[in-house]
Amino acid sequence: MLDISILKKLSKINVLVVDSNKITIQKLKNALSLYCKNVYFAKDGIEGFELFQRNRPDVIISDINLPELNGLEMVHLIHEISPSIPVIIATANDSSKNILESIKQGVYTYLRKPIAIEELQIALLLAAKNIYNSKIYLDKGFIYDKESKLLFTADKNEVPLTKLEKELLHLLISNINKIVEYSTIENYVWQNRSMSIKALRMRIKEIRHKTYCNIIENISGCGYRINSYK
Repeated sequence: MLDISILKKLSKINVLVVDSNKITIQKLKNALSLYCKNVYFAKDGIEGFELFQRNRPDVIISDINLPELNGLEMVHLIHEISPSIPVIIATANDSSKNILESIKQGVYTYLRKPIAIEELQIALLLAAKNIYNSKIYLDKGFIYDKESKLLFTADKNEVPLTKLEKELLHLLISNINKIVEYSTIENYVWQNRSMSIKALRMRIKEIRHKTYCNIIENISGCGYRINSYK
């Protein structure tokens, strides 16, 4: 069993578990609810996707063989909205086809059922390692706290951001050094509403005005990117 001091690191993690097996659900509920910040449970892929949209967890644990929408199809939809979210696949059906499709969908790791709880806890700790180091240092002394989704100046004053600006900045920083496409921004930030390029540019302009001009880089015809401080 892992040392309790290590397990306490799970206290910052919000986890979504998607599995149709009641015994597995109960096993994971007993193993994770005591240590994790929040654990959400879904019995099929559609419910899993809906819970993801509603709660925005830090890590997802999912089986492949799910009713309504299989696990890998669900992961594909989730990664269209949040490309960087780690997904742990836990399944008894570890065929070559499933493993290859998991790699294609950007799955973080692959665990065999029956699930060894200590192995799962280690996988969770590794998958969510960026949450423990939640401070992101940007140019001009700005600091972003991923846990609280707050941005601070060099003298530790909070930068006032609207809800849309917070979500946009969080998405870009969660994918730091990577281009985030327009469609991903629309799905994550605007969600069920349509996004115009003009509205997006206005939000980018406002964030730049409140921080500094080149905090967000425009990648013409593709999307936007925030680069790590050098």
